[in-house]
Amino acid sequence: MMTPHDLKQQAQQQLAQQASLDWLSLPQKAQATFAALDMPTRKTEAWKYTPLTALLNTPYFAHTAAGQVDESAAADRLGQLGDVSRLVFVNGHLHPGLSSYSDLENQGIVTLFSNANDAQRELINAELGTAFEPQQHVFATLNYSCIEDGVLIQAPTDFKVQQPIQLVYLSSGEAQPALAQSRVLVYGAAGSSLELIEQYDSLGETNVFHNQMTEISLQPNARLTHLRLQVEHESLSQVNGLHVKLAAGSHYEQHALAFGSALKRNDININFNGSNAYCRLNGVFLSKHKQHIDNHLNLEHGVPHCNSDTVYKGFITDSSRAVFNGRIHIHKHAQKTEAHLNNKNLLLSKQAELDTKPELEIYADDVKCSHGASIGKLDDKSLFYFQSRGIDRATAEAMLCLGFVNEMVEQFPNTAVIELARQRLAEFFNDVDQLNHLWTLE
Repeated sequence: MMTPHDLKQQAQQQLAQQASLDWLSLPQKAQATFAALDMPTRKTEAWKYTPLTALLNTPYFAHTAAGQVDESAAADRLGQLGDVSRLVFVNGHLHPGLSSYSDLENQGIVTLFSNANDAQRELINAELGTAFEPQQHVFATLNYSCIEDGVLIQAPTDFKVQQPIQLVYLSSGEAQPALAQSRVLVYGAAGSSLELIEQYDSLGETNVFHNQMTEISLQPNARLTHLRLQVEHESLSQVNGLHVKLAAGSHYEQHALAFGSALKRNDININFNGSNAYCRLNGVFLSKHKQHIDNHLNLEHGVPHCNSDTVYKGFITDSSRAVFNGRIHIHKHAQKTEAHLNNKNLLLSKQAELDTKPELEIYADDVKCSHGASIGKLDDKSLFYFQSRGIDRATAEAMLCLGFVNEMVEQFPNTAVIELARQRLAEFFNDVDQLNHLWTLE
């Protein structure tokens, strides 16, 4: 097994073999920052419950993913979401044959970095890498150390983008373990409105480590509805960074469903930079078998008169492990802030582990804030109710668990995405006969 130092050296060797777009200013800075950082270990506070074992045991950084795929099989995983503009990435590479976004490309709303004009290049250089502290996010810094391409989504001033934009990230098997990196920059100009759908999915088992970055910059009074489905195969390893900047009066709403895998780490960072901004984070995560999922949320309330509401639910069973860390930081001048965070969990196996840590760090004295976490098992009275009506215990457990999860999924503001989420949940809960073994507390 490699050491974290070995992993970093292998990553740097891989970076040296790749070339970034020559007009980007960020990669050179990111390489210098990455060189000065250490890979996280169990002694790193933000990573103490999420070891990098999956990365240390597999030489992902020895090769980059090629992105070959069976188009027919891939098309079956895209979902029927109606009238959407779709960009499909296979192991980090845009797949033109599966994508359909020419209308928005012609309007200048969706642009590949490699096709950007002078004005778009200026915007990308000005915004990319500004929504997080590089020293605190080593994998984001790694992602930006080499930028061969990326996607810019730019909503014009006072313009509502009528079609939702669907970003699909498919993982598939490679000839050998490989690294896949991708990145998206979303810029909502003042008064704009946009719906973004992210779907992370798989074509069977995969031997890829996917390092994904999404940065969102919402200007005054811009609105973004963000739907995320992370429903990949459990063999996948992924670190997913989502970093958001909110200007005055902007509105960001996220609804997320995430399955565990060999390694899954979600870093969500929200920066309130203008007054009267609002953020809602609504999420549910599930893990079974020996999966691992880690959700790290950080909300930086840096200015007055901003609100945030965060509710995450967790479902953890078998020998899996889940981590939830939700931090609300109220800065000294952020008076009149109202921020609430709650994490509710079902833990259904003595072999499973959940580490939950809601945090409030408050330096202002005129705020309304709350945080909490709960861990429980299925209600015995509800189980008895089902069993008294002829439903076996395993099926009753499945129905109650699915109801626990569905309460969050039903809040997604897009019926087609709800249907796709339910299809993937059916796959997750597909083996009722094994539930007694998988979920029992006895």
